[in-house]
Amino acid sequence: MQKNGGNVASYFCTPDGRVVHALTGPATADQLLAAAHWAVDTLARTGNDVGRLAEAHREAAQNGDAQENANGQRAIHRLLAQRPLPPLNDVYREIFENILGQRVSKPDNDIAQAERAFGAAERAKLPLLIVLHKSKDNMGVLQEWNRQLANQGAPEMNPLSRLARSYVVVALPLNELPALSGQLKMPPYAAPDNGTPLFVIARSNGRQLAAVTTWDKTRDLTYAMAQGLVQEAKEHDRSPEQLKTLREQVGPIDPALGRDVARLQAEAKTSPKGQRRP
Repeated sequence: MQKNGGNVASYFCTPDGRVVHALTGPATADQLLAAAHWAVDTLARTGNDVGRLAEAHREAAQNGDAQENANGQRAIHRLLAQRPLPPLNDVYREIFENILGQRVSKPDNDIAQAERAFGAAERAKLPLLIVLHKSKDNMGVLQEWNRQLANQGAPEMNPLSRLARSYVVVALPLNELPALSGQLKMPPYAAPDNGTPLFVIARSNGRQLAAVTTWDKTRDLTYAMAQGLVQEAKEHDRSPEQLKTLREQVGPIDPALGRDVARLQAEAKTSPKGQRRP
């Protein structure tokens, strides 16, 4: 989302993008921290129960001080009392235009958003996970991806979730792929079959390493993403701490990948700083 004008809104959301609370206008660090505490504490106290959360917003709207009312917080609480835990996409325009009085400009197109993500991956030397889909909603696909990760269990015990932390994740409609390939001047991505969504694992420069289709091939996707991280570590220097963490991540998935990282660790100890032996 881009905006015109000098105002701003901050949103405190659940992992799947539902708004617990919002703060309108420029805010001090203390105000931002207080709003964050309210969101976290209230969500913990109400246990995600929308009825209890709505009641908490009603109480806050009644008890807010004059400064909060001047900042539009009473209007925020009233809105979220009527519609507790709404998806961010359902309320951001109403908050920004009706409460803040700012016009929301048309969002960037899918290609522009993907290009920015590709640029961020290349700057950070992180691999890419491109989710190519036939849905009309990129946000819905990313939310489903987050749900898939959550369904695998706690992040500490979930190899796929741990690997995903080291990836830049991009969602893009499948029919936009030719335009993206042309814009970035790279070959189109290849798919192993006609299943969707298509998960493409790529280097930080966008070049394809592997591809997996459909939501239910978790094991294949985990292995492909582990391979992607190891390949990126082979091509770009990693610190000893990063290599140690990477070995802990990929070793249980495939001992051969763990041995590859062990060799990188050994090279890092014997090579001059910042240089990798060919």
